[in-house]
Amino acid sequence: MNILNELSETTEALYNRHLSVSKDWYPHLEIPYEIASNYKEKDWSPEQYPLDEAVRSAIYVNLLTEDNLPYYTNTIISHAPEGHPLRDWTMQWTSEEWRHSAVIRDWALATRAIDPIYLEDGRRVQMSKGEVPQPDSLAELMVYTSLQELATQVAHRNTGKMLDKELNGRKIMAMVAGDEGLHHEFYSGLATKAFEIDPSTMVIAALKELKGFKMPGTGIPDFDRHSKIIEKAGIYNIPQFFENVVTPTFNRWDIESLTNLSNDAEHARDKLLRHIALLARIATRSLR
Repeated sequence: MNILNELSETTEALYNRHLSVSKDWYPHLEIPYEIASNYKEKDWSPEQYPLDEAVRSAIYVNLLTEDNLPYYTNTIISHAPEGHPLRDWTMQWTSEEWRHSAVIRDWALATRAIDPIYLEDGRRVQMSKGEVPQPDSLAELMVYTSLQELATQVAHRNTGKMLDKELNGRKIMAMVAGDEGLHHEFYSGLATKAFEIDPSTMVIAALKELKGFKMPGTGIPDFDRHSKIIEKAGIYNIPQFFENVVTPTFNRWDIESLTNLSNDAEHARDKLLRHIALLARIATRSLR
């Protein structure tokens, strides 16, 4: 069964819905340029914008992840042939995602929230690697993007909550998180339809992607160190991943109620449900 062809109408409907609910916003209108100063005249130092180390780490990781956009676009569009609405969606998604790196970087430079040299060195390393997940199939891509977009929304939103309102950081991160939420709605909605069309393929893909799921950004220098700092501060951690990403996404897909699964898919579902239960136990232990 060719899931891609079967999903054509749903893709177009979800794309049109996205266009009807998404809002245009302009990065240049959100940046407090009035407080910006010349880096040639005044080197960066952390006291210029006092922030907790975890918040700086979160901004750094979130921004460099958004910078890696071209490689994500390349991966997604490889599953979207000419003439299919998934290609049109991918172009729209790319245009919206680009403004995330634009607005976060301009804000960080204007406010001096991050060392610009450290940031640029990290960007060059990150983009020279081009390290992004490479799902083997459209089914795996739909599962991964559903999880990734929601996880990214949580990370951006929680980062924003730890910023002050005066310099607009909180609003900016909320706007970026809002985009990510709408992108999650597209991918998870597409996956929901795919579960109806070919539940066996989707269950097997869901098991693989959930067990191997990693937040985007693994190619970022010092990613593990920054991730631990971010996790310890409660900006993004396993309990949040389970409660705010895994639970709502898999509840939407209603894995337990699927019927007409192949034998392989039945085994995959058993493993998937056990893995979700394991994540629940890990999340609970982490809160103690």
